[in-house]
Amino acid sequence: MPFRKNLFFICLFFSFTFVAAQEKADDIVAKIRQTYEKMESLKGDFEQQYTWSLAGETQVLNGTLYLKKGDRYRVETPNQMIITDGKTVWTYSLDKKQVLVDRLEKSKENPLPRDLILKYTRDFKPRLLRSEKVGAVDCYVIALTPRDENAFVQSVTAWIDKSIWLALRIEQVDINDNKTVYLLKNAQRNLPLADGLFSLKIPEDVEIVDMR
Repeated sequence: MPFRKNLFFICLFFSFTFVAAQEKADDIVAKIRQTYEKMESLKGDFEQQYTWSLAGETQVLNGTLYLKKGDRYRVETPNQMIITDGKTVWTYSLDKKQVLVDRLEKSKENPLPRDLILKYTRDFKPRLLRSEKVGAVDCYVIALTPRDENAFVQSVTAWIDKSIWLALRIEQVDINDNKTVYLLKNAQRNLPLADGLFSLKIPEDVEIVDMR
């Protein structure tokens, strides 16, 4: 009888612990959303690692990201720049000397950089896993499970800076077991970024392909 009573209290303790952890996860997600929704601008270096499950190959891409309210962003990598003023998007391939010009289309299948984390916090159910450092930064580690069982992205793990509520690392696994890791470094928020960063003055010796 004492064993059964103790077992009951153990089960009760763990059920309360789960509820508290879930409340904590929901609170973290709320603070993340608030941070990204209120953010005027963001500049940071990034690394993207894509592992193709079938071939077992990993590709690594490094670059710099600029974001500004009004769906404006600029992504610079060694061979390419993607720039938008919120209406038009320019994809400039430096090695090919070619610029693709198109209308900016925003969709669930192709979220804008700022919307990526907002999509995760909206369409995925959070669960707090642990606290962990990314470099010297204290982070919460949360698991995000899609509410739609047929979602293309099947699981997401995010490392959230406890002091500024930014995602410093995001790992996602898709329905084909391919894994993508995003790392944000040297992040600076609410800088006075010039509007000129978010438009492209096309060089004269570059081929223009207008997709509009």
